[in-house]
Amino acid sequence: MRILMLLVVAMVLGGCARTVEITVTQPHVVQPAITGVPTAGAVSIDITPPPGMPMGGYSVLANRGCGFRTRLKARIVYLNDGKGNSVALVQTDLTAASLLLHHQVAAAVAEKTHLKPGDIALTASHSHSAPANFFDNDFYNEHTSSGAGLEPRFLAFAVERVAQGILAAYESRRPARVATGRKDIYGYNRNRALSSYVRNENVRDLDWDDPQAVFRAVNPALYMVRIDVRDERGGYQPLAAFSSFSVHATALAPPVQVYNADVFAYAQKDLEWAVQRKYDTPWPVVHALTTGTQGDMAPALPDRGDNTFGNFPVNWKEARELGQGLGREALSLFETLGESLTDQVTVSSAARELDIREHNTVEDVTLCPNAVVGNPLLAGAYERRAPWLAAVPFLKGGTAMSHRWFFKNGGQGNKRRVAGGLQPLLIPPDSFPHTVLFQLLRVNDTVILPLPFEVTIESGRRMAARVKSEFAAAGDNRIEHVWVAGNANGYFGYTTTPEEYSRQNYEGGHTLYGRYSTPYLTAQLGSLARDFLNRGQVQELMPGWQYRLKTNTFYPEDRVGTGPRRVLQQPAPVRAGTAHGEDYIAFRWQDADAAEICFHEPLSRVEIRSNDQWTLLSVQGEPRHDDGYDLEVRCLGDLPQDMAKYELRWYNPVPGGPYRFRIEPRGEHPALTSRAFLYQGFAGGQDAKAALVFAETE
Repeated sequence: MRILMLLVVAMVLGGCARTVEITVTQPHVVQPAITGVPTAGAVSIDITPPPGMPMGGYSVLANRGCGFRTRLKARIVYLNDGKGNSVALVQTDLTAASLLLHHQVAAAVAEKTHLKPGDIALTASHSHSAPANFFDNDFYNEHTSSGAGLEPRFLAFAVERVAQGILAAYESRRPARVATGRKDIYGYNRNRALSSYVRNENVRDLDWDDPQAVFRAVNPALYMVRIDVRDERGGYQPLAAFSSFSVHATALAPPVQVYNADVFAYAQKDLEWAVQRKYDTPWPVVHALTTGTQGDMAPALPDRGDNTFGNFPVNWKEARELGQGLGREALSLFETLGESLTDQVTVSSAARELDIREHNTVEDVTLCPNAVVGNPLLAGAYERRAPWLAAVPFLKGGTAMSHRWFFKNGGQGNKRRVAGGLQPLLIPPDSFPHTVLFQLLRVNDTVILPLPFEVTIESGRRMAARVKSEFAAAGDNRIEHVWVAGNANGYFGYTTTPEEYSRQNYEGGHTLYGRYSTPYLTAQLGSLARDFLNRGQVQELMPGWQYRLKTNTFYPEDRVGTGPRRVLQQPAPVRAGTAHGEDYIAFRWQDADAAEICFHEPLSRVEIRSNDQWTLLSVQGEPRHDDGYDLEVRCLGDLPQDMAKYELRWYNPVPGGPYRFRIEPRGEHPALTSRAFLYQGFAGGQDAKAALVFAETE
């Protein structure tokens, strides 16, 4: 994420913004019954919004979504150990989670599920092609995306959908077996801030001039919790995996126009499809893949150098190749864990919610009480530099001029502040996030540490080591895996080690609360773990939460279309114009305005005619509908009678047929289908028209 909005303009416009006050009361939770039998449930819930939402992560240079290529999901795993303890592990295909979202979801599900707020973890894939404007603070609502302000309707939609998912997972619970594990994999991430990483006092014998060093200075750990549940015949079959890998979901460049989950979409869907095919499960398999310590981890794609922001193509081929490779690694780990499944399940949680401005000292660490934006945040991260701004030496991270050389002994160290002493006037101190939900979730020998920060790999190692040492000091040596889930339960930007911070690269400039952020967070997590081990339970949350936030409107205007639903353009092949592009077949139709269509419900699919019947096309067991990753739906604009024009694109079409496109029925409107066609593919110098012929099959 980078702030590219001029701060003065933001201040002026912000003064005219509407505001909303939101109050959430701490729910009263009754402990679940002790059954003696561990149970689990898992579901995948669609959270794809209508077109119009600003996409988060690339600030003002990002587009607003005009549709979707891979649907956005909330994947929920509910797990109860049968001893009165339960957790809900929630993965979302969003840029980051939101503390406000967490509070409202927790309140919505508490009565029925008996889940305490501290039992629920909202994690994220950190996709930069997903909506953002639902945070609990004005700062990130204004600067994460190309639109400023909270969108109340998206917040309400996300709360409803995630809460429905947790309730559905709870209601579908069955006797369960669990396995946990780790697999180290290389070639999927690389260190984009090596010049900062090598400053860590424990890093030795790493030549940062070596081109291969960026692939070794990584977090290679793929962590996983596998859950199998009992079927109707008394056997156990796979249900879900909750896993983590440390990589930025930025394989797709800023010009992308449609919502998507980036590399995570492929890794999640491929495991889900493969496991369901192999085991023929009577339920949909769920793979909830969340990001870990990805603060300095870029996708291991070709290094395009420290270039400017807009010079990159949207290369779906690269994202797909990397994501599917990650999916194969996850599937391999999933299968290996089948050998260690057990019905001896231990689940526990601990949570402590703190205003870190008021509680800024823990042990011997004092955190800077005031958030400060550093100059390098404006210019952006390596390979994603902002045009024009990155050319200014004071702004580009890691340069001699990007940090202060004098007066650097305070909590903000050598950070050079945006606008200097005027920053508090341009960015109100209360607009920054300042409440952190420190959380610890244990599943057998694994401890998950959700944090609302983009955590660098060395910061994550130090946090994990501290928590593991607390368990060992308490005589519990059963903990094998401790992992940090970043961007969880809110968003605070980055946290770097003090050594990395001193370099003042982008990551250090975006460490809002100064150079002691990682030591402070590490100490708080260690304190939480120690108190949990001594007391047996820690649930220290505020009695309630109040928010006053600036709002904006991004959802399409509510309009009732009066025109017909009809075909505008029959299927037509389109050849990729560049080497990184993909061939596709386009189909256009007229339908109600986007506000009337539920984009989180099935909209379209490809059908094939066989034995005089039209059925869903499936290629090697993978369905070709819009819940995969080869169908894209776009809204192309308004039409008369409050209608809109839409385009369905089938990327990477498979030669054969006869095929047809089907737009699913909506309300009183029946399904809409295209003409049947045969796709012959492109060959040599063949033009686009010859690649497709219509087939008279009716």
